[in-house]
Amino acid sequence: MEEKRNMNILLRVISSAKLALILVLLLILLAVAGAILPQEAMFSPADIIRWQDEHPAITGVFKPLGLFHVFHSIPFLVVILLLALNTLTCTLLYFVKEGGFSSLKGPGSAKRVGFIVLHLSLLILFAGGFYSTAVRMDGYLVLTEGQRLKEERGSYTRFAAGPLRRKKHRGFFLHLDNVQVEYQQGRYPVAITSHIEIHEKRRKVVETAIKVNHPFTYRGIDFTQDETGFSPRLLIREKAGRRVLVDSFIALKTFREGKSREYRDFLPLPFFKKRVIVTLYPAFTREKGQVKKSGEEPKNPLLLIEMEENPGQVVHREYIPMKGSVVLGDYTLTFAGLRRWSSFKVVDDPGYPIVMLALWLGIGAILLRYIPDLRPWFSRSIPRDS
Repeated sequence: MEEKRNMNILLRVISSAKLALILVLLLILLAVAGAILPQEAMFSPADIIRWQDEHPAITGVFKPLGLFHVFHSIPFLVVILLLALNTLTCTLLYFVKEGGFSSLKGPGSAKRVGFIVLHLSLLILFAGGFYSTAVRMDGYLVLTEGQRLKEERGSYTRFAAGPLRRKKHRGFFLHLDNVQVEYQQGRYPVAITSHIEIHEKRRKVVETAIKVNHPFTYRGIDFTQDETGFSPRLLIREKAGRRVLVDSFIALKTFREGKSREYRDFLPLPFFKKRVIVTLYPAFTREKGQVKKSGEEPKNPLLLIEMEENPGQVVHREYIPMKGSVVLGDYTLTFAGLRRWSSFKVVDDPGYPIVMLALWLGIGAILLRYIPDLRPWFSRSIPRDS
């Protein structure tokens, strides 16, 4: 008797509306944390480490909880699991109270079926959400035209995965053939198309074009066009021995300010004693001796090389046209070429179809639950013929 009473108390607690409200509030707090804290799938590892170093107290509390990848974290999984348990218990108690399967027929059965199906859709939603959080992968890939990357962990500039994900990377190769950008008045990009090839076992298996808002899916992985920019080819030699130290395309970061864009980054090269910053002008004009960017299309590209003694303290500034060179201390830097790069948001989410099934089932359940209540209102609203 005592055990039965304790079980009834436990069931009432698990199925209570107060518990559901608390869990929903926890989900909201976790979502707010995900909006405020830099997330691993949205920022580069260097940016996150820099933020954490600047906020040690907050980091000490939230990092152990996994809140720098909230939607792939254990707390998020636990809250979803508890919500599913609350909903399941509530649904079963209601089903038993209404008379079990006999309640699915007779007067008012449509409303009762709608109530049960609505809760069933919530359970499927929680199952899909749990599965998605546990095994989903989010990342970003950056490729320069002509570059080939293998789909593996080390290729991603940003990456986050669920704690229960065990699936290995697919291991196919992506090759960016070329990037086409359409401009409005030569200044504002209005369309970006990245032409890519996918290779497996040394042979090309797919050739496709990825556009903004038109993702491409391969082996369950979605690739969405994100951003584009420029990669100047930098050739750096020793001034004395002429030995080549660097010969590579450097993907410059794209900074936006309104409709304006700036292409800039620093060179993390150990042999430079000072900080070297590279800025690209795709097209430029000179006004009163000052260089100004005149457009986004690379018609007459120009590189600005700046050397800083301290952050913000420029000690050397020089412009390099295409194929031009500049001497930086003991080294010669040549602007040898220019290509575009494209970044792609990469998502592998096997829980997404389950979530969508739950949403459609929920819509059907709402119609079953509330249409019977609307019939009397419609019959009163429609005047009868006299």
